[in-house]
Amino acid sequence: MNTLLHYMQEYIALGVFAVVYTLIIGRRRFGVPIWAAMLIGAALMIGLQVIGVEAAFMSVNLDVIAFLFGMFSIVSALDRAGVLRRVAIRMLAVAKTPDRLLMAFVVGMGLLAAFLVNDTIALLGIPLVVYVARHAGIRPVVLLIALAFGITVGSVMTPVGNPQNLLIAIESGILMPFTTFLVQLAAPTIVNLFMTYAILKVYYRKEIKLNYQLSAIELAENTDRVYSPRLAKISIAVLVATIAGFIVSEALHFLGIVEFSLSTVAMLGSAAIYAVSDQRREIMKSVDYSVLVFFGGMFVVTSALWSSGAVSLLFMNYIPTPDPADPVQSATVISAASIGISQVLSNVPFVALYNFVMTDSGFTGQHVDQWMMLAAASTIAGNLTILGAASNIIIIEAAESRGVTAFSFLEFFKVGSIVTAANLAVYYVFIVLI
Repeated sequence: MNTLLHYMQEYIALGVFAVVYTLIIGRRRFGVPIWAAMLIGAALMIGLQVIGVEAAFMSVNLDVIAFLFGMFSIVSALDRAGVLRRVAIRMLAVAKTPDRLLMAFVVGMGLLAAFLVNDTIALLGIPLVVYVARHAGIRPVVLLIALAFGITVGSVMTPVGNPQNLLIAIESGILMPFTTFLVQLAAPTIVNLFMTYAILKVYYRKEIKLNYQLSAIELAENTDRVYSPRLAKISIAVLVATIAGFIVSEALHFLGIVEFSLSTVAMLGSAAIYAVSDQRREIMKSVDYSVLVFFGGMFVVTSALWSSGAVSLLFMNYIPTPDPADPVQSATVISAASIGISQVLSNVPFVALYNFVMTDSGFTGQHVDQWMMLAAASTIAGNLTILGAASNIIIIEAAESRGVTAFSFLEFFKVGSIVTAANLAVYYVFIVLI
């Protein structure tokens, strides 16, 4: 009887997953946003008793939720003060040629994404793409793809660059995740940012007009302003202190003095913002709570999929298990699984599930290279198709809401397949072979 019940739960879980996936893929047709689709999936998993209520609550990783709330609060303050926009505008204002413009969107936005979360930079970049494309006479799709690729690649180098890296940093057991990510992934990420820029420069060489000249003065007069100097000073100081706090907390933990997690540091930073700022309500209202709801629902759905055995039934029976004792085999399997399955699940839910596979296979915080390979491969999987990363969907929706036609699935895939292959090769060489 128990075997039959477990067998039924596998297929019920798969059915719920199919519903969630269908709602996400057909979000325009059904009018259901991604966060709502994941919340519906969580409710169905609980309602159909694939996972119990208590187990569902226990599956939600509060470290991740707290970290995201803290960072979103800091970024919200920076945005309301006009700091983020001013930094981006200054960066674009020095782009006097088409080549520099393309580099600004790929390399510049990518570096911002490494420390301010790629989804945030995705939203920040859209109005800049619209403005620059209109004044420079460049097809917006070119700059949208450059933005998408740049923030995806750039976000690889830190555990705060994207949500899947954060999941790995928290759940892998790596001793000093912030420092480890930078040491292991900063160099190949910078190489990949410039390589991605070079690929796009060649691929779109006929699209970029050679007579382009963007007026830095005009750009500054129209959009380069700080809305709240006081909030700007506070938010910049808190951001610098928070990033420094990540490094200091790891050093203190390494010395055995005291332990502060990434989420604790982020929450302390946001607490400072709310304590000192005179725009508390406005900052809190600007936090993207839909992302927090998405993660809460995702934790429940992925936990239910794993505990029911549906993951093994759907994927793992057909994919080799990574071997902790074989660095080359494990890196290859992790890379293939990341690139392939992320196109079905998107990279954040994939990592949430694959963390179970890694830990069950015997990977611990000592297997740094394998965890770094998972972080790199799952993130750049977002450059293969528009379904590989949530940031791609954010860019498409934000652009089309402003009346700009975004990139199609096919156009993104054509250039994305080249970029992804090149990116993966660089990370594989740096992580596994060097």
